[in-house]
Amino acid sequence: LTESKETQSLDLNFVFVKKEYDYLSKLGNNLNASVDFGIWGFFAVWILRGLQFFFEFFPNYGISIIILTFVIRLLTFPLQYKSFVSMKKLQLIQPELTKIREKFKDDPMKLQQESMALFKKSGANPLGGCLPLILQMPVFFAFYKVLYAAVELVDAPFYGWIADLSNKDPYYILPVLMTGAMFLQQKLTPNTVTDPVQRKMMMFMPLIFGFIMKDLPSGLSLYIFVSTLMGIAQQLLVFKSMGNNGT
Repeated sequence: LTESKETQSLDLNFVFVKKEYDYLSKLGNNLNASVDFGIWGFFAVWILRGLQFFFEFFPNYGISIIILTFVIRLLTFPLQYKSFVSMKKLQLIQPELTKIREKFKDDPMKLQQESMALFKKSGANPLGGCLPLILQMPVFFAFYKVLYAAVELVDAPFYGWIADLSNKDPYYILPVLMTGAMFLQQKLTPNTVTDPVQRKMMMFMPLIFGFIMKDLPSGLSLYIFVSTLMGIAQQLLVFKSMGNNGT
């Protein structure tokens, strides 16, 4: 008896390079997919492109993050404008809303009905403040993935104590500044929550978020800090332009 053995041969190519997105794209064979940007990959690639573009003019990725944050805020401002207008109207009806809460504090259903009637009459949307947060979520996660997965930002310094934008702030200065800015933004945003427990939870949200951010890339804290400051400036500008009559 003779035993036949079948053999197979494989033709393989091994690539040992840094996972630079652009270089891997040039090599073809979809090698750029090895840079995992997750489900927000589309946004992440554009954010990386934006950072690279501004880096050509200002060779510091921290500065690039700041400029790109301004650009994103300016591009999304038309969508956020309605939210700011709604928040201003909420601010103007706060005295009436307080009277309703006091008057119907023992009747939750009537309180809800009267509050909704006031919102409808004034044109205010109690959920309007959620829109800026929803708009920022894809950008937030995309920024995180770029800082986490793109080697271009590994060991990329900013200034002073920030030696690596892809690593956490060693002294937690940026997370603290970011938390302070979020507290200020929260103070400027009318609160329509009537439940005391929910109000306390909302009040501590910036502190909780800041605690989470302390171990995340410092570049992400820089982005949120600058974005929050610009959001506050835009909000104050809209409020001032509307005046005291909410129009």
